[in-house]
Amino acid sequence: MIDPALEKINQLTEQNYPIVYFETLRSVHIVKLFKNLSLASSKAIYHWQPETGMYRMDASHIMIPRSVEPEDLLNTINSMAHFGVFVLTNFDQHIKNRRVVELLKKISAMHKVNPKMVILLGSKLEIPDDLRPAVAHIRHTMRSTSDDDDERKVG
Repeated sequence: MIDPALEKINQLTEQNYPIVYFETLRSVHIVKLFKNLSLASSKAIYHWQPETGMYRMDASHIMIPRSVEPEDLLNTINSMAHFGVFVLTNFDQHIKNRRVVELLKKISAMHKVNPKMVILLGSKLEIPDDLRPAVAHIRHTMRSTSDDDDERKVG
């Protein structure tokens, strides 16, 4: 039987959202779910953290060149020719950078031609007003009876 939480993560990757703010207090758990999905499927799922850069989750020993700095990372994502899911953790300070916001808007604008899904994972991201129309917002909360309760709010 498929883990219901893993199935929800898989369903998320099937959506047509260029940018997702996945609001959660359990980032480590969510990253593990994305890694499990990457290992169980052929989906190109990447993870980025400050100071270490980006790697493909099913080949975590191979770092993607020029992906440590947020602007370089987003340019790299934008230049990739294939669809990928890019899970970015600890991005809260970088979302305040105007150039970073412009690059995220560029990825969103190119979505129909060169689709990508950028997932901003965290609990206190302040999405700039001009980026909000391009961002789907998913709030991951916990109930006492269930580990996973995902609500989707777009906009």
